[in-house]
Amino acid sequence: MRNKTYPLRMILAAISDYDVGYTLDETAARLKAKANRSVSPSTIASWLRDYAAHCSYRRLRSKARTRFPAAQTVRSIKLYHRQVYSYAYHRPKIELLRGGLLDDKRRGDTRFTALADFLERLPSECPHELFTREDDLRARASQARPAFADTSRLTVSVKQNAATQAAALIIPSVGNNKLRHESLQRFMLANDSATVAVEVPVWLGTQDLAVIQRQYGIELAPGDVQAVVTGHIDFLQVRNGSIYVLDYKPDTRTNKPIAQLTIYALALSRLTGIKLFDIKCAWFNEHEYCEFFPRALLAQRPRTGRGEIARNSSGPKPAARATAKNTVLDAGNLTRKPNPRRNFRQVSAALPS
Repeated sequence: MRNKTYPLRMILAAISDYDVGYTLDETAARLKAKANRSVSPSTIASWLRDYAAHCSYRRLRSKARTRFPAAQTVRSIKLYHRQVYSYAYHRPKIELLRGGLLDDKRRGDTRFTALADFLERLPSECPHELFTREDDLRARASQARPAFADTSRLTVSVKQNAATQAAALIIPSVGNNKLRHESLQRFMLANDSATVAVEVPVWLGTQDLAVIQRQYGIELAPGDVQAVVTGHIDFLQVRNGSIYVLDYKPDTRTNKPIAQLTIYALALSRLTGIKLFDIKCAWFNEHEYCEFFPRALLAQRPRTGRGEIARNSSGPKPAARATAKNTVLDAGNLTRKPNPRRNFRQVSAALPS
């Protein structure tokens, strides 16, 4: 690997400092202060070129620097919810999202202004008392069982993308396993153009649960009229005209957070007023990215049987768009299958309850 004289974590720290708005000289000075090593601005510039593929935010950097100074680009707040979570959001991305400028391919699209408002209000409006309950672990979305959702129509698109590439870069560079998750969050928030927030708290109160259960005919909290459900979204992204709720799972083959992510999507839709139709969910690690449409689990329409073909088209359908390198995932056992055709016809997969 190039730049062998410098540890990868130092290179990545410099890249993140530059991308949030510091100049080359300022980035070099910060490296000197943090690592006590002198690095020339020209060396840092070469690192920026070498790792440009991981830094899609750079196309927005000059525009963002006119809105916020580097030190105020990322706002981070400690949340004491059973354990400590570092909720953080990227302020320039939020402003660009509000103005319809975050996605060059969809300039002027302001449908997700409510999401920007929600993320900014969270520090003051989050009902922290709901997140500190110790009486029932089922109140945590991560403890949810998948029985509430109709999974007979579940189609999971498996691929590699910018998220898997970022994980493949960051995870090996962090020696402490406990810090890998947080390090990946910080890097993606600072350097990619899609991640707008991390460790986002979401919740469903008793009335919210009642409304959702009536709307979709499901049980999220059986037998508990005073139930609440809480959770934290690992990564929240906006790209390609959709909102993405992402969860990093080192063991993607055995840990399938389908119910958890669906609850997160329902909560986010309820809290922001954004349609569930506009939200997608995925879990990933450095090897694969597994995406599904939460609305497909809850849609009120006739069941599709195992083996029925769902054709992918330009419109949003339960079958997800993917590249020719994708594989189809049987959600029941997470066994890889070869892609049946280059235009990616997906087979609806059944998940045992």
